[in-house]
Amino acid sequence: MKESCSDTRCPISASLGLLVLRVVVGVSLAMHGYSKLHEPVKSQFFDLVKSMGAPFASAPQAFAWAAIAAELGGGILLALGLLSRVAAFFIMCTMLTAVFKMHWGQGYPAMEPAAVYAAVAVAFLLGNPGRISVDGMLFGKKAEPEPPEDH
Repeated sequence: MKESCSDTRCPISASLGLLVLRVVVGVSLAMHGYSKLHEPVKSQFFDLVKSMGAPFASAPQAFAWAAIAAELGGGILLALGLLSRVAAFFIMCTMLTAVFKMHWGQGYPAMEPAAVYAAVAVAFLLGNPGRISVDGMLFGKKAEPEPPEDH
């Protein structure tokens, strides 16, 4: 019997752990994205994206808005456990870009937050959000009843 943490056969403790991780990481990412909507952080972030070179210099506003959407929208979706794998994919792409294009030469302490967010995104991309999630409620399978035992 294949077990998945988005169906009712998954231990509730695993789903609770995934819930805590999703909410903490999702809300943190959403707050990062939200802060980039306001001045002076917005202008600084857009200038930063423009300075990243190719391909970002060709359309810095589009890439900056995509990063904000991945952090704010993806963070909210991840916290809710809604379209978790889609959200995780865009979060992963954004955080890996931050690691390799912005922080790579600055040492591990500078890239650590983005690397941790990327790792969590990969975990949810490959796994699932658990049964205490919107995805689990909408798409999770119910446990199959056990066949009666013969005596």
